[in-house]
Amino acid sequence: MRKRLIYIKITFLRLAAISVFFGLTLLAGGKTMAQPIDSLDRLFTIREIKVDETAAKASTARQSAFAAAETAAYGKLLQKITQPEGRALLPELTVQQIQAMITGIEVVDEQSSSRRYIATLNIRFEPASVSQFLAQHGVPHVLSTGRGVLVLHAHRDGLSEYLWQPSEASEVARASVDWLNRIRNYVFPRGEIRERLAVTYGEIEALQAGGASVIAAFQNVQSVLMISSDWERRDEGGILTYSFLSSDEALKGSSVVEQGKGGTQAQALAQMFEAILEEIDTAWRDQLLVDTGTGGDMIALVPNTELKILTDVENLLADVTLVQGFEILSVGLPFSQVGFHYTGREDQLVLALKYAGLQLTDYGDQKLLKPSVDKE
Repeated sequence: MRKRLIYIKITFLRLAAISVFFGLTLLAGGKTMAQPIDSLDRLFTIREIKVDETAAKASTARQSAFAAAETAAYGKLLQKITQPEGRALLPELTVQQIQAMITGIEVVDEQSSSRRYIATLNIRFEPASVSQFLAQHGVPHVLSTGRGVLVLHAHRDGLSEYLWQPSEASEVARASVDWLNRIRNYVFPRGEIRERLAVTYGEIEALQAGGASVIAAFQNVQSVLMISSDWERRDEGGILTYSFLSSDEALKGSSVVEQGKGGTQAQALAQMFEAILEEIDTAWRDQLLVDTGTGGDMIALVPNTELKILTDVENLLADVTLVQGFEILSVGLPFSQVGFHYTGREDQLVLALKYAGLQLTDYGDQKLLKPSVDKE
């Protein structure tokens, strides 16, 4: 497997645009904090686009493959950061217009012959260009990623029960689903003894695993997605019954996937995964959508009962992409004072701060900013 960077086409002017738009050029004077370009990079990078093109010459096949990958990545990006009603407002773009919003293509793996080109590509879009394009058409979009999620899937197939070691059908289904290009980062348990001791198959099946948060901590994530599914074979195809619970937003649901003649258990499981992930992504997009045409400046008080509180606030704000600049205006007792600029409406800012582990509340005629209880 070869992994290499094909090109990065960021000009000086583009870098300046990104800096201005996302606040990498910060407020003058006082102590400032750099913004989290890594989180934007994750959000605006579409990973593992697979292409397979044949043409009269290898160079032509490669060129066609890149164009196809860029178009596919653009579609995945829109699906990731916008809602369906917003996407309906957007015009069709040419390949050249899409390429103008791309900063680089990374080749994860490639194979070529005299006429054929096969590759797996990661494609990075320029946040400022994409945001400007969406704002021109009045389409709100996500500007921050959701928390990591541990997936615990209890599956029954006849008399067989699977949790720590997925069934063959589950493995095929997982491999066919795009877990990477989501707002949230999904991880799976490793099946270690300490994980097996924390929860049982029956607890996940009942969606009542109190020990699931312990396993999530092993993976350095805070949220858990529990899925319970049961495959019932029929003479022709079968029926998959499932339910799920996402811990942090208490989002839950259940449904049935029917497979007729020729349908497989793996196909039913893949449809289940896709439906659950889309429901979770839609719920998060509803909460994280940002109208980039609005914004404001805010001055907030930070309680100074402990020295670490101000440091915690500064560190946690590093994960809030809506905050475009940060400055400590004064340090004192019982409050320090900070200032920053933000993109979006104030209610969108409050939600973004909440997901970063911060609370923004009214304090008389002022604002109070502090770590959430579980972060203190």
